[in-house]
Amino acid sequence: MCNEYQLRVRRADYDAAFRGTGLDILWLDAEPNRPPDMPFRPTDRAPILRRAVPGDGLEGLQARWWLVPAFHRGPLSGWKAMCTNARIETVASAPSFREAFRSGRCLAPVTSVFEYDAPPGWRRGQLKRRWEIQWPPDAISGPVRFMAGLWARSSPADMPEGLDSFAVITRPAGADMARIHDRQPVLMTLSEGLAWLDRGGLDTLPAPGPEGSLQLREAPR
Repeated sequence: MCNEYQLRVRRADYDAAFRGTGLDILWLDAEPNRPPDMPFRPTDRAPILRRAVPGDGLEGLQARWWLVPAFHRGPLSGWKAMCTNARIETVASAPSFREAFRSGRCLAPVTSVFEYDAPPGWRRGQLKRRWEIQWPPDAISGPVRFMAGLWARSSPADMPEGLDSFAVITRPAGADMARIHDRQPVLMTLSEGLAWLDRGGLDTLPAPGPEGSLQLREAPR
């Protein structure tokens, strides 16, 4: 997965979907004044949802997209490993992610993801093609899907207030995404996302849908 995605709706638009399941989201911060057409990229703060502790509800907040594990004690800039994506094959054992896998499940709401590929005749230094990947809306959450994620609370030396950060889980690409890339994020419906928050195993994460499940559109900058 390339490191860019979009959420073109406001919090209230997916709050309503959760209320339909009997769950309210307690937001821990104010919604930022961010243009809905501005994509999220690594180190941006983006909304995540997680189980509230204590209790059975959900809480939401803006967290840094680039996970910094709890064991990191140096300055934020000292964490060099790029942890925006966690591979499904190794997420349970990789040192950067294994603690978050055990106790830090989250969802990242998304309305589209972006990927890049090299057009025919492409040469190093030239721009690659940019694709926007979307899906048909459903009756419960409209255009919103949820990427399976992991979050961590760390205490970098130069951030006495602490840092909440997250990564999204990726898996081998399905038939649609494989046209342009060999991996894709784990995309879930609301019910699938709630099962992930409730500590479902990796084998319960949904596989990519059949051909035609995703819509690819060339989207130059």
